[in-house]
Amino acid sequence: MDLKAILDIYQSLRPIMPRHRAGAGVRGGRLRDVIGEFDALFLDGYGVLNRGGDAVAGAAALLEMAESRDMPVLVVTNGASNDEAVIGNKYAGMGLPITPAQVVSSRSVLTHWLVHQRPQSWRRLGVADSGVADVVVAGLEQLRLDAASRADWGRCDAIALMGASQWDADWHARLAEVAAAGCPILIANPDVAAPQPSHFSCEPGQIGWRLLHENRAEVHWFGKPHAAHFELAVERFKAQYGREISDRRRIAMVGDSLHTDILGGAAAGFSTVLVTGEGLFSNGGADAALAATGLMPDIIVERI
Repeated sequence: MDLKAILDIYQSLRPIMPRHRAGAGVRGGRLRDVIGEFDALFLDGYGVLNRGGDAVAGAAALLEMAESRDMPVLVVTNGASNDEAVIGNKYAGMGLPITPAQVVSSRSVLTHWLVHQRPQSWRRLGVADSGVADVVVAGLEQLRLDAASRADWGRCDAIALMGASQWDADWHARLAEVAAAGCPILIANPDVAAPQPSHFSCEPGQIGWRLLHENRAEVHWFGKPHAAHFELAVERFKAQYGREISDRRRIAMVGDSLHTDILGGAAAGFSTVLVTGEGLFSNGGADAALAATGLMPDIIVERI
């Protein structure tokens, strides 16, 4: 996919996204130059801290600067394929001082909902990507689904999309079939695409969009830009750092995506910082996207 196609999908999903306030769009060179304006950082993962399997240049220095200022940092990520221990250890392996306790993933948002709010009649959850970690919820049997076989697809009370690494036409046809028959689809990662070193990868949000528009499916969304993810991050902040948040504007939601990080962060009451040099807009197009979407962050920086 190219950038325009990605933005077009996000724009078509605006009706299900929260309302937000527009920022001033102040231009800056690097995030570290404006870090003093905030009391805490909520950082996206892909496009801010890493691109593919490599840490972004300057990420370690930024985190060290925050630590030297006793500034709390959380990674608020739509990555849902693995649990937060794996994600945190991944960053540690990149040389970044991030612990699992500092990661708030959209997987956790889905798991919390399944534990506390799912319909009582649900007993079987299908997971439609064998490359993702188990979804462990008491009273809910997990069924691993295979696109080559019809076994178990029709037995699911709902199907969760945690990742899209195996997605192809066969996978989509099988999912569309059960979705059209009334099986709810749970999108644990609302990202439409993720920046890789040489391309944009397909992510579950894109599949959810197709099901919603092509099959009139019942689709539930978990993760940024939706409010539950940010509320879970606030609770994690309090638990991890033992501090109350008196003014959410003193927290910066930093990301590379207008529709997940910036819109969602602004709707949750945080200040927002768009990074244009490493993620979604690393090959340009940020100014045109800002004009076309009206999603203006508080601060725009090229690098962290």
